[in-house]
Amino acid sequence: MEILWVRGAQTVVDVENALRQHRDIAHTTVLTTLDRMHRKGYLTREKCGKAFVYSPRYSPKEFRHAMAEEVVGALLGQFTEPAISAFIDLVAQEPGALDQLERLIEERRRQRAPGGPGA
Repeated sequence: MEILWVRGAQTVVDVENALRQHRDIAHTTVLTTLDRMHRKGYLTREKCGKAFVYSPRYSPKEFRHAMAEEVVGALLGQFTEPAISAFIDLVAQEPGALDQLERLIEERRRQRAPGGPGA
């Protein structure tokens, strides 16, 4: 994603070449990863000659939020109580984070209340 955000639209070979500046990587790994990210909706792609040109669908902030939702959603779906408990334990380690979490919870409750903005 970083390569696409910095360089703009790229082919598989373009991404592969950029990654090879940092480490050795197989062409099939790059191809498979870009295809999976496209199928998940994180990338758009356009046919250009024989190759697809991939572009990010989301800004870095939007992408990070979507990734966090995907991970947390999977955890909550399988391990609701342990996932919430572990999350609270981790949040409690960060100064001010519990207060921030509490404010966000109250904001969501107000939005979902009858007659509130989310009603």
